[in-house]
Amino acid sequence: MTPHANKLHRYLAEKIQANRPKLVEWQRELFKKAPPAFYSSVDLRDSGDKIVPVDNNLYPAGFNNICPEDLRTASALFKQEVLNRLPSQTTPHRIVVIPETHTQNLFYLENLYYLTQIIQEAGFEVKIGWHVTPPISEPLILTTQSEKSLTAYPMEVQGGVLSVGDFVPDLILLNNDFSGGYPQLLDQITQPILPSHVLGWHSRKKSEHFRYYNELATEFARIIDIDPWIVKIESEEVEPVNFNEEIGTDQAFKTASDMLKRLEQQYSERKILRKPFLFVKNNAGTYGMGIMVIHSAEELLQMNRRTKNKMSVGKNRSQIHSLVIQEGIPTVTLIDRLPAEPVIYLFGSTLIGGFLRTNSERGVEENLNSPGMVFKKLCMSDLRDDSAELNQPSSPPALELVYGSIAQLSAFATGMELQAHQKK
Repeated sequence: MTPHANKLHRYLAEKIQANRPKLVEWQRELFKKAPPAFYSSVDLRDSGDKIVPVDNNLYPAGFNNICPEDLRTASALFKQEVLNRLPSQTTPHRIVVIPETHTQNLFYLENLYYLTQIIQEAGFEVKIGWHVTPPISEPLILTTQSEKSLTAYPMEVQGGVLSVGDFVPDLILLNNDFSGGYPQLLDQITQPILPSHVLGWHSRKKSEHFRYYNELATEFARIIDIDPWIVKIESEEVEPVNFNEEIGTDQAFKTASDMLKRLEQQYSERKILRKPFLFVKNNAGTYGMGIMVIHSAEELLQMNRRTKNKMSVGKNRSQIHSLVIQEGIPTVTLIDRLPAEPVIYLFGSTLIGGFLRTNSERGVEENLNSPGMVFKKLCMSDLRDDSAELNQPSSPPALELVYGSIAQLSAFATGMELQAHQKK
């Protein structure tokens, strides 16, 4: 199910297509300097005036929502990405996946099933390693939302080598964002680990990602000769913060107030009639937790106890100490008359598929990653066809080319994040 292309999509697609050689060369240089994380998912927002990422997850957990057509091509792309990342003299055969360990989240387990299917169809042997405290001593049978079966195995590390029983992997693939910190045994392991555990939400910040993204978006806009505002998103960090203890409230108020004033000026210059609004988010974490929408900075001074509690705790009950205040992007994408946003999946900088997140309980200015959300298939295979027509008014390839290019910028920003953290 693909949304219709609009005037902005066609304008950007023509600019991207006309400057494709320069973009390819630029991306090649970016990959040499700071390769993107092994895989990621990018949440996009499209207001009709601009198209930007609003979140990026390095350990994506929605492979079960990807279009079946794209899943069939994902294995070859997965294999190529693995070969790109490992030394040429190493031919990997075995992979251990270390996932989240919530056995009650059956949809997450469904994601895990499809991820392991991609790996198997790429020609690798794969097993699931299970890290809990205390550790399990016997294999654990997991049942997914559609009643498929998975087996998870106890792991051990000896002499820097991780194994599950007599299965010794050549590569460890993480599907766990380690919001509460990562197991220290990962520091001891000599096998390659992808993506790196140093960029879990225990250390990563959304504000840092968007700082790098905006740098790349500025250069992207210069290359294709467009107004950078179309592809940039204002984001500022506020820390330390604890709304229950009135720590950081004044700074959050000032940051939000200044940003709203800047946005009002930008809207006026571009003759945009709607009023600006902001997302206030937990600076580290996912699952749509620790997020609120404000239309005036005063709302941060008038929060009730329930809202303060919501904005104080993230995933796994982790305390929120840092916020990112971000320009609010309404969505003009509607599916079955419901607000929707594209989510794009990548291996490195290569698009593999995606889906549309909709929510009958939320409006076009609200967080759709919340209770009530539903996922619709969004096939991306047309994006790989360079002969796609771009001059047809409702051409899906034009729309998908634009979404893909913005998602790739976000993926390259993860490479810059990773490089900075590894230097630390």
